[in-house]
Amino acid sequence: MTSTPPPSSQPPGWYPDPYAATPGVERWWNGLQWLAETRDPAAQPTWSPAPWEDVPEPERQTASWGARLGAYLLDMVPMVVLAMIVLGAFGWFGLVGRAAEGDETAFAELEALSAPGSPASIASVVIGAIAYFCYNVGFHMAKGQTPGKMLVGIRVRMRDEDRLPDARAAIVRWAVQQGAPQMLSGFAGLGFLAGVFSIVDHLWPLWDPRGQALHDKAARTIVVRAPRRRVS
Repeated sequence: MTSTPPPSSQPPGWYPDPYAATPGVERWWNGLQWLAETRDPAAQPTWSPAPWEDVPEPERQTASWGARLGAYLLDMVPMVVLAMIVLGAFGWFGLVGRAAEGDETAFAELEALSAPGSPASIASVVIGAIAYFCYNVGFHMAKGQTPGKMLVGIRVRMRDEDRLPDARAAIVRWAVQQGAPQMLSGFAGLGFLAGVFSIVDHLWPLWDPRGQALHDKAARTIVVRAPRRRVS
């Protein structure tokens, strides 16, 4: 075989085959001469994420229930702070101080303030739902992780392909996990049912074969392990 180098002196590698009868075939150039090895790039297998059903169990990297719980509790911290701010605007802290001093009327006022359907309860629920919507949906769409998930090293991805949740998935996930239960919690009777559903939803990954909660199933997402990151 005549040694016909590539147009310019190139390091070893695959280059267009000067002897090929059909275009697109490549031949191995060892830095000095062409070798007999050829390949058709069009016929080379390309990689794409495998469907979930085809991925072996050890490779699925499902997040543990403990990590999910830890992330959820961490993400609740800013929500609790916000709720305290809202209640404080209705004089909750002052009433607590009076109650601690033995003021009996303060106890009755605290009970009325905290009752389902009271202005303070409704304001706390509505403001909290809006804040958690922006927090949860925004972070999952942008990064696949809330700050709590970043700290424990887990992330949310679509069930059938490794990509960030889209707007529909992120909103459905929030609505089932937090939005609907939180909105119903301010109403007598419905609040109890919403609480029971929320408990079952968060316990579901313990026995689900894919480690999905009910809100994951509704949104077609899964939670997997990821490198821990600082929250910046």
